[in-house]
Amino acid sequence: MSNKNTHAYHNPDLSQSIEERVKAVAYSLTQDVNYNGWDTEVLKEVRFVSAVPGKVEFEMTVTPAMCNKGNNLHGGCSTTLLDNLSSTTFLTIAKEGFMDAGTVSRTITMTFLRPVPAGTKVRIICEAISAGKRLANCKAQIETLDGKVCVTCIHDKAIVPRQKL
Repeated sequence: MSNKNTHAYHNPDLSQSIEERVKAVAYSLTQDVNYNGWDTEVLKEVRFVSAVPGKVEFEMTVTPAMCNKGNNLHGGCSTTLLDNLSSTTFLTIAKEGFMDAGTVSRTITMTFLRPVPAGTKVRIICEAISAGKRLANCKAQIETLDGKVCVTCIHDKAIVPRQKL
């Protein structure tokens, strides 16, 4: 997995179940020895929970390294998490010739509703809203395990066409 063309997100194995597709992306972002992006450490804390068409759920515990000086989940960290994880919703609806080569962010609108202190266990829920030929939209949120919504986002994506060989 040395370049983006072999990355599980940009080249999903459509013979896999949707759960396997999402797990393959998580593996490629956190375990691939050829990738050491700055988001790698944060994403290692995320645990896959479930995936159904159009929806993916994860859980994690907020670590001190993810926090600002107030000991709450940093806004930039929240944005990184939701940017990466919300994009996995499109793997759950991908099929040959549709959503099968990844997406790139156009806009992401974050709303911070309440602080998330270090040590808090959270659920991250991501849902595809729409997907067309060129554009897609999804939403995601970080909530406490008792359902208090802490952070939300609306994420607009441009669809990357699969390269013809």
